[in-house]
Amino acid sequence: MKTFFDKPANSPTVPWTVEDNGEAVDITEHDWTLQWQTGQIPRLDHGEQHVRQIRLVHDGRLGSAISRSASWPELKEQALQASALGPVSAISFSSFPGDDMTTVVDDSPPDLTVMLQWVQEIRDALAFLPSSTRIHVSVSFSRQKTAREISKGTQSQQMRQYWHANLGIRDVRGTDFVQLSSSTLGKTCPRPVKLIEDIQQRWTWTEKQITLPDGQYPIVFLPAVGMSLLLPVLSRLSGPHLINHSSPWEDSIHERVLSPDFSLINDPTLSGGPRTSLYDDEGQLACVQPLIENGILRSFVLDQASASELHIPSTAMGYRPAINQLPQPLPASLVVQPGQYSLSDLMNLVPRCLILGNWIGGRSTNPLRGDIAGNASELYYVEHGEVLGRVKNTVVSINAFSALRDQLIAVGRQPHWIPAGMLQPAPGYLPPLLLDAIAIAGKHTS
Repeated sequence: MKTFFDKPANSPTVPWTVEDNGEAVDITEHDWTLQWQTGQIPRLDHGEQHVRQIRLVHDGRLGSAISRSASWPELKEQALQASALGPVSAISFSSFPGDDMTTVVDDSPPDLTVMLQWVQEIRDALAFLPSSTRIHVSVSFSRQKTAREISKGTQSQQMRQYWHANLGIRDVRGTDFVQLSSSTLGKTCPRPVKLIEDIQQRWTWTEKQITLPDGQYPIVFLPAVGMSLLLPVLSRLSGPHLINHSSPWEDSIHERVLSPDFSLINDPTLSGGPRTSLYDDEGQLACVQPLIENGILRSFVLDQASASELHIPSTAMGYRPAINQLPQPLPASLVVQPGQYSLSDLMNLVPRCLILGNWIGGRSTNPLRGDIAGNASELYYVEHGEVLGRVKNTVVSINAFSALRDQLIAVGRQPHWIPAGMLQPAPGYLPPLLLDAIAIAGKHTS
């Protein structure tokens, strides 16, 4: 069987001149996904995407062009034309010091047998669910190869690969329904046991229903919803908001902005991360970097373009959200420093609390303010460490900054991967968070 490396690298061949200051990037991405859902046969999808990009500085302005089919000379001409309307920039494009293949286990396609066994193990483990329950599972493998050339003539290659697994169940109960999901990432195919145990535990919590009065309660935010609180934080750290002077934190470097129990890190070395590599997407040497350390603001999220406009050094956080987009100020992986408490410990720290596993609409309409209100699709009531049942038809309201500054009781010790998505520009590796005095309001019937 041919491997991904059997064909030579698509090294760019751009007609650079000695006056040029630019980069050309050729990216190829392969994805294999095996998915199965109740009532259907397993399906394997294999796709390939390919794109070319050029960025350059011409007459002091930054221009770019992206295409799947244009020749390199055509693409360069398009980038030159676009630079007339581009921002003033002092970027000096640099190459990777060397090829980067650090995340590559081997260069072969994924083993279909392993993927089929993964799906079968989950089907067997969830056989106890009622026949009305629909199960959806998917396991995917992604590999991306980048060939990069700068106008000074240096060429380099970079390759990243990772696995992504997802398990979801949905059960309709009359006018009610239960929907649970769990995802993870990995350098190798993730073992399904953690996803299975997570879903099994939360399924048992849904068996009873509890009605609660409106008010304020301590709430354990599981990682999937905890990520919603980090997106407003990321917006205040991001280069574009610093350029526009819209971030309230632009003059707060080395000042306390959140709880001393909270630390947020950019980690490009974390095993299994989609962006794990020696360099960011602009060829800058990437490293573990505290963004917020014990509540103190330590660093902003800057790519070369935003750093150039701010006249400060880049923090080597220039990553593409997708291969058909240019690098943007984004972290490799957002990591919350774990604490000392298991989930069971968090449930026992206070006499009563709630556990929020998922919500609908839990996104801030103004991330710089941080106000969030979401319909809790998965909310559980806990007394003295015991889950008593599920709370329905309830809205959870929170301000991300107030919560992470003044209402953080404890940080869990068991981090979990949260993949990036359409409204989430970076993957996260997060533990549960116990927050105090979070408002809930619901529609209750007698």
